[in-house]
Amino acid sequence: MAEELDQNQKIMSLRRERNFLLRKVDMLEAIHKVALEAKEMEIGVLKQKLDQLESTVMFYKGVFDAMERETQALENENGFDVVKIELPKIQINELQNKVSKMENKLKIQDNAISQKLINENIQVGESSNANILVGESSGANID
Repeated sequence: MAEELDQNQKIMSLRRERNFLLRKVDMLEAIHKVALEAKEMEIGVLKQKLDQLESTVMFYKGVFDAMERETQALENENGFDVVKIELPKIQINELQNKVSKMENKLKIQDNAISQKLINENIQVGESSNANILVGESSGANID
């Protein structure tokens, strides 16, 4: 009889522990969900900035191409003074530098976004594995 009472107490203790762990897992999942949503919003903002930067890069590429065509046309004209050609070349070089810098920024931001997505996927995977392990580690299949 005492042994049965001791087993019942142990069963009740394990049930309380299981319920506590389940509540803790639910709370951690809720916290993780909020953090994940915040990261997704941050990624959305970064993607928007990336799109804006990409638009700016495309604009400067268009300006650069137009200036390059203009320079070629001027070079092809007979009797055009070489000094007058140098100014557009300098402007083209400046625009090329701006475009290169913006493309580098674009690549860096794209890499940062990709890395954040990878990190989030890893964290979600680890969280899911931890939740599974917590459920299994209780060792009791009590209903």
